[in-house]
Amino acid sequence: MWLRTRTATAAGTALLCAAVCAAPALSAAPAAAATGTVYLDCSRSTDGDGSQAAPYDSLASVNALTFSPGQTLAIAAGTSCTGTLAPQGSGTAAAPITIAPYGSGPAPAIDGNGAENALSLTNQDDWTIGAIELTDPAATETQREGLLIQSTDGTAHGGFDIDGLIVNDVAGQTDKATQATAFANSACIRTGTLNTGSTLNDVHVHDTRVGNCGGGGIKVRVGALTAQGTGIHVDHNTVTAVGGDGIIASFAESPLLEYNTAANLGTGDYPWTGGNFAGIWVLGDHDPTIQHNVVYGSVMSVYDSEAFDCDWGNTGTCLVQDNYSHDNAGGLFLNCDGCGTSGAPTEVVRDNIAQNDCRMISTGDKATLLFYNNDVYCPGTAFNIHVPANSTLENNIWVGPTTSSLPTGSGIQWLWNVFQGVPRPTANGIVGDPGFSAPGSGGDTLDSVTGYQLTAAAPGLLNGGVLADNGGQDFWGNPVSATAKPNRGAYDGPGR
Repeated sequence: MWLRTRTATAAGTALLCAAVCAAPALSAAPAAAATGTVYLDCSRSTDGDGSQAAPYDSLASVNALTFSPGQTLAIAAGTSCTGTLAPQGSGTAAAPITIAPYGSGPAPAIDGNGAENALSLTNQDDWTIGAIELTDPAATETQREGLLIQSTDGTAHGGFDIDGLIVNDVAGQTDKATQATAFANSACIRTGTLNTGSTLNDVHVHDTRVGNCGGGGIKVRVGALTAQGTGIHVDHNTVTAVGGDGIIASFAESPLLEYNTAANLGTGDYPWTGGNFAGIWVLGDHDPTIQHNVVYGSVMSVYDSEAFDCDWGNTGTCLVQDNYSHDNAGGLFLNCDGCGTSGAPTEVVRDNIAQNDCRMISTGDKATLLFYNNDVYCPGTAFNIHVPANSTLENNIWVGPTTSSLPTGSGIQWLWNVFQGVPRPTANGIVGDPGFSAPGSGGDTLDSVTGYQLTAAAPGLLNGGVLADNGGQDFWGNPVSATAKPNRGAYDGPGR
């Protein structure tokens, strides 16, 4: 067991002073932490030596240490520490430094108590952060994060595994209209970069539960347009009632955002108060993928509030597939390539199900939209659909009221769709009941939408357009042939 003596005897102090007191003063450096596990229990009344038998009792004691590869900072379950945890040191890919709970009981909590963040890592590498809880409440809202990881020294840092973290009640900025920078830098979890050449790589955020944070849920910024981070994976997270964006990945090479849920955005203890936000979106990335996510219940911001967004600066292909959204005030999808530097991407939106998400907005015509095999079900609300000038909408099912209209014009193609209620915008396509087995019955999960599978009487079975780049499977994982005619809509299995 590692032991560290934090108090010196009088005799020891005298000997030490005789040796060094006459020397020039040196700035104090963090003490090196030996290999092994360092224990922290903020419920203790006296500070220990970091052993399990005598754990440290404050964040200050831990922040004074420099951790080494393979070490663990173990925090006692059921306890709460006040202030910012900012441990020093870096691990390696083979031996990361780990923060995790020990003992039985609720997750240990760190309460930032109004500081900018509750847990901070800057210009460090290879940390694993486990199932602890972060909070940072305050009476007023400003730039705050539960967790902040950043690179600021003009070099690459990476190796961060955020696994099972809980973040709740962070008083971040909620007004993007007047406090744009503070809003962008506020979230339950944020990674960021400053200064030319700074990047973050190999960032994995998964299985977290975050909510009630001003500014948003999970914001993963890992570089700049000219210096993108790599190895970004955000999956199986639950974001609830945050005052801003759900999940963002920006300035990354091929980021993957999948199996996340973002619910009731714009609400919560610190609700949105100005400007725009969206559900799950990407900005300044190359070949980003948003798949198998659920977004629902977003309130209306100034203009956005869509479930999914390919924002400005993306290049290559922005792929949005196999997602489910419902009842978002801003609708299904935003093409925001015209909102900033244009990357003129190909935006592939396929095999998604939108229930009562009746709006799709385009702010730039340099993007190419390929929108196919989606179910857009809006029987009670008129569609508000705008698409780029170069768009192909194929093999989709559209259900809307007769008061709706769908866009037409040069460069917009409608092929092999099914239309119920909403007037057909083209001479081709099937008009009539699409044959869903139980439309409108979707709940709040990916597995709740079997009502959008087609019955044996569906008119769009096996007569859609053949697409060479079809993703290989439908929303439910049924194979989709590259040569045989598929079903129209998100379901390509047999009629039920």
